[in-house]
Amino acid sequence: MIQKITKEIVPYDILIQTLCKLPYYGHGKGCINHGKKKGCPPRKTIEKHFNLNKELFVIYTKYKVGEFAEKMRIRHPEWTEKEYPDKQARKKEHILEEILNKLRAKHPDWPETYYQKKITSTWNSSRQWYNPRRWQQTARKQHEKELKKLKKEGIIINRCPEALGINITGLMANIGIKLNWQWPPEHNKENKTYIISIAGYKK
Repeated sequence: MIQKITKEIVPYDILIQTLCKLPYYGHGKGCINHGKKKGCPPRKTIEKHFNLNKELFVIYTKYKVGEFAEKMRIRHPEWTEKEYPDKQARKKEHILEEILNKLRAKHPDWPETYYQKKITSTWNSSRQWYNPRRWQQTARKQHEKELKKLKKEGIIINRCPEALGINITGLMANIGIKLNWQWPPEHNKENKTYIISIAGYKK
């Protein structure tokens, strides 16, 4: 889906880039690409890359990750459920809350829909059913097809909006989509995930 947006609905802050350093399964210090891969943080925020006075677009692809996980559940009965959040997720939650509270202090005008919800209960799922290595390539191919539909001369596309400091939770909430950051999510065949890019004209 390609949707034209205005700069007024794009919340951003350089603090968003620090989310890439949150610990996750197998990576206690966060994403290994931080500070190494081209296009990854630290880098300048969106207003230094795009001309915000010209057209902006958000391009998103919905992927039915719940249906994929259900196939994995049936195909691999040896992959059992466990209770989440696990120890590492709880550590991440503590660090995340510190970052979000800093953002709340800087942006008192941002509504709570701009923030990930704090974990208050446990759920059952399987990391193996939802392993991104098994479905992400397919989702990205679908997203690439969507990106090719945006045919405008001079347009540039950024495939990692968070690296530009964009609050993806807030941006998507502003166009009516609520993102679920619970991972792996409580299993449901209706679970969806999104691949998101932003496009506009170079500053």
